[in-house]
Parts: sequence; C-alpha cells; structure tokens
Amino acid sequence: MKRYTLDDFFTDLLLGLGFVLLLSPLFLYWFIHGSYYRHIWVLSGPYPFNALGGGPFQLLFYGVLVISGLAFIIISVLVKRSKKNSKYWY
Repeated sequence: MKRYTLDDFFTDLLLGLGFVLLLSPLFLYWFIHGSYYRHIWVLSGPYPFNALGGGPFQLLFYGVLVISGLAFIIISVLVKRSKKNSKYWY
C-alpha cells in the first residue's frame, strides 16, 4: 500500500486548483453574461467588477486565470515526475 505524504497532498491540491482555474473563465463568462439583470448588477459593483464590462479587461482576467491554471498543473506534474524518478526522495 502506498503511503500518502504531505507533498502528495500538495501536488494533488495544485493539480485540482489548476483544473478549477482552467474551467473558471467559462463559469465567470456565464456569471457575467448569463442574465441582463445580473450583468447590470455585476457592472455596478466596485472596481474589479465594474471593469468586467470591457473586453480588454475580461481578456486579461481570463488569460491570468488560464495561465495560472496551466502553471499549477505543470508544476504539479513536474514535481510528481521528479519524485517518481528520484532515487532518494523521502
């Protein structure tokens, strides 16, 4: 039986967060543009929300989410792969 260590927990957590961040732009687009009244409500909010009405800010926001999700996934896979290939990993 394989021992589940703390670094396994953190790599799995990074992997899960990466996939959530990759899917979050779809949810965020639906949340903003799903209903006219919700769209108006979001745009009447404070700074980060009132700027979501413009295309460049939305594109930047979605890009940051996707890039950070990909980074989390890549880091998690690299750590798991290096742990698997390492002879002296404890």
